Amino acid sequence: MKPAVPFNDTSRIFRAHESELLEILSQVAASGWWLLGERTEEFSKNFSEFCGTDFCLPVGNGTDALEIALRSVIVNPKTSDEVITVANAGGYSTTACYALGVTPVYADIEPDTQLIDIDSLIRCLAPSVRAIVITHLYGGTVNIPEIRSRLSGTRYSSIPIIEDCAQAHGARFNNHRVGSLGDLATFSFYPTKNLGAMGDAGAIVTSDPDRFQVLQQLHQYGWKKKYDVGIPYGKNSRMDEIQAGILNHLLPYLDSYNLKRKEILRRYQQYNSDNISFLDYSDKDFVAHLAVAKVDNRDRFLSFMKKKNIAIDIHYPILDTQQNGWKNLPKRQDNQTGLKVSEASIKKVVSMPCFPFLKDDEIDIVCEALHEWQSK
Repeated sequence: MKPAVPFNDTSRIFRAHESELLEILSQVAASGWWLLGERTEEFSKNFSEFCGTDFCLPVGNGTDALEIALRSVIVNPKTSDEVITVANAGGYSTTACYALGVTPVYADIEPDTQLIDIDSLIRCLAPSVRAIVITHLYGGTVNIPEIRSRLSGTRYSSIPIIEDCAQAHGARFNNHRVGSLGDLATFSFYPTKNLGAMGDAGAIVTSDPDRFQVLQQLHQYGWKKKYDVGIPYGKNSRMDEIQAGILNHLLPYLDSYNLKRKEILRRYQQYNSDNISFLDYSDKDFVAHLAVAKVDNRDRFLSFMKKKNIAIDIHYPILDTQQNGWKNLPKRQDNQTGLKVSEASIKKVVSMPCFPFLKDDEIDIVCEALHEWQSK
């Protein structure tokens, strides 16, 4: 049975922009230039300006973006090389680490935001750490200036910070867009992201010209010029012209769509109680990629919402440290407190419908259900 309230419906954004998107599809198809063309160049320019960076490299998807970004900062990677990340963000940074053959190191998270706990990050530092991946999860933003301040004056002050902005397009911290806070940053444009393509696409942004040159080589076989491999470990990861054209069209709408997401989350937060509590971020410039709540009796809540015909999801149901496919691979975690908050939270988090084309009557249905749950 089709849910009364969908978790997401990407056909709605297509219908809202149908004539413009069909024109883009037709123009690209007719041009015969489907890769590395004018639309990719235009999107690269516009997105780097949007983020407040000097350069943008469009690539095939967000996971490729993470892998290429890590390769640009870890030369000749070894298993003993380590990358600090978190275990509650869907496994994408871990996937990139294992693609390089380096070891992920997991810091714990803050209970109220589910973002990386900076004290735990500091405890994870070691001479073998080559990079730090900071995930702006659920549309919240991590205090990267504080991380830089804590690293300043230590032997770790020059460790590259890679922002994973896959869930935070357009978010800010201290009036600076995510993507401009670290040494480089990665984005996914998966269709349900705040800025989504009609398929897979991703990007890496930076303001370092030397690093950007390396990134350009890595995303296309390691070429320094056509057919001439200049550096090892390159791959083929390119955004196509259709995705670039679509993203370029949707980019000017991103801030207004983010405001709509926040409005939906604010309505849900009115029903916070002992039974359910939606995550909140003190920084006004979060973008509510997901409306995530912590529920004590999650299985009963899932059953309750299913009976109400409301589609919900869990982001994410399994910690990276608990994935069977990675159980025999090298890993490390905060050796003082472990991942106590991450392990407790993974049993409670649940995501409610929150996308800019959710209809008012659908939001009302969710709110009525939350009100009923609140009174249980």
